[in-house]
Amino acid sequence: MKAPDERFTLTGADGAPIRGDVYLPDVDRPPLVLVLHGFKGFKDWGFFPWLGRALANEGLAAACVNFSHCGVAENFNTFERLDLFEADTWSKRLYDIQQVIDAAQHGLLANKAQPNPARLGLLGHSMGGGVAVLAAAKDARVRSVVTLAGVAHPNRIPEDIARLQLEALGHVAVENVRTRQVMRIGCAFFDELWANPRAFDIKAAARAVRVPWLLIHGADDETVPLSEAQELLEAAADSEHVRMLTLEGTGHTFGAGHPFAGPTPELERAVSAAAAHFKRTL
Repeated sequence: MKAPDERFTLTGADGAPIRGDVYLPDVDRPPLVLVLHGFKGFKDWGFFPWLGRALANEGLAAACVNFSHCGVAENFNTFERLDLFEADTWSKRLYDIQQVIDAAQHGLLANKAQPNPARLGLLGHSMGGGVAVLAAAKDARVRSVVTLAGVAHPNRIPEDIARLQLEALGHVAVENVRTRQVMRIGCAFFDELWANPRAFDIKAAARAVRVPWLLIHGADDETVPLSEAQELLEAAADSEHVRMLTLEGTGHTFGAGHPFAGPTPELERAVSAAAAHFKRTL
């Protein structure tokens, strides 16, 4: 697979770096799509490099972004910065995406060719879908959104279980099945949500989204059930710009894994629909 055309590093939350890869089409001033990974994800995971290039092949510039506290640094075969991962919060993710949008507005993501910052879309997978919805609800510079298996709830761990682990350990432990690392979700993540739940209410944000939005979800999603996409669709029901594509017989990553062995028909259909949505609305 062809390498990214450009790479960038920005300063994110708490001074940690936001790293990104830019995939450019052979057209002048193309629309720009920011691609946001999910929980325990990163820009080089599985299908993201392929997705970035696929969007570029459709005439869209794509910037695949690592959130500053995702835990991945230079070596994406492991999570080298578990300290950053433990300190991650929704507010830090939203801060990061604002930094990327600001940089895009000033032409700081690419040197070889400049995408058109007035034609900006967000594509988020899983947790990244939640970030995309929250950002789109507040930032008028976002003109179009696609969520792939996007979350409707900012926390997936029951409060009673989280409180027990926080009291006993000072964190909530989760295992990364791929790397076998035990990863910690720190107190700050939960404290923020419990102190100000309205600030990170994804369904409330869905009601406020007024730009074209395509929800794409696998019917057999084992991580974020299809019912969450339906919750978002119902929340956004007052908007004439929101629609949903359900893909039968596929799950959270549309049949793809890491390392990436190539796209599945379901992944190709999802990305084709996303590209068509952005080409129509940006």
